[in-house]
Amino acid sequence: MFKKPVDVKTIQRLSGADKKKLRRTAKGRFPQASDADLDAILPPKAEITVAKYPNHVLVYGIEGEFPMIFNTDARGHELFPTVYALWKVPHLLPAFTLKGGEVSRFVIGGADLMFPGISIPPEGFPSFEAGQPWAVKVPGNPAAIAVGSTTMSSTEALKAGLRGKALKILHYYRDMLWDSADGCYVPNEGFFDDIVVEDPNPVSTSQAPDSAEEPEVTNDGSVSAEDAGVDISDNHGTNPGIQIEAVEEITDVVNELKLPEDKTTEQAPVEMEHHNLRTEEIDSLLDKCLLQALYTSIKEKDLPMPGSTLW
Repeated sequence: MFKKPVDVKTIQRLSGADKKKLRRTAKGRFPQASDADLDAILPPKAEITVAKYPNHVLVYGIEGEFPMIFNTDARGHELFPTVYALWKVPHLLPAFTLKGGEVSRFVIGGADLMFPGISIPPEGFPSFEAGQPWAVKVPGNPAAIAVGSTTMSSTEALKAGLRGKALKILHYYRDMLWDSADGCYVPNEGFFDDIVVEDPNPVSTSQAPDSAEEPEVTNDGSVSAEDAGVDISDNHGTNPGIQIEAVEEITDVVNELKLPEDKTTEQAPVEMEHHNLRTEEIDSLLDKCLLQALYTSIKEKDLPMPGSTLW
């Protein structure tokens, strides 16, 4: 929706009556928001402006500051918060957490979110209806990176085996709406130009990163859109062969690897304890071995690499 620059048709201030109407509509759209939450994104004493776009989209913002809410239809009922609003009030919307920060490359490139790219929380799959506003986050980072509308209900999603499109992405970090703000900013040090990762310096209540499996890295050092759990079929300008750079996630995984020390002695042989590893544990070890080999052995000039060379 905001992938490409669009000229604003008009910008005007809202009247007092229109501000109250917008607040009532927002309260109905975001039922979990308190009065203090609404005051944070729509300050009662501030001037609220509305920008009208040619595609019938309306963007409401604090005059001289940031866009806070946008409306996708002319009737005024399909309200969504911007990432700026979610950075002020993180609990304004429920949020899907990605399986890993690497998937964020696709989301902030404009791709829709697929169910395989979502991490299932320990308490189970959340409940939702089709057409509801949801946010998107990465593990270990409380700040949202995108906003969208659910394409089906949770009941339909479970019947479909959690396959298919979960969220139609409408707005995301680094799109034209984010860039339109005077003094656009990022909420923490986990936000980069092309990826969002765990916040290295959390300042609020710490959140443990979701223990979800990272998407599989392919031979040429990229993550496929299918493994990432995103849909790039309707994505204009997104390159599906995005190269992996030396991001913190891979470095952290490699640093966690510890090779056993050689402790050859003349001590009497002792009976070794054998541990039966589960299939998922073996897969995880193989993934880490592959990441270590890529990180320590492959140089940038070696990429892209033929599959026959890797295997």
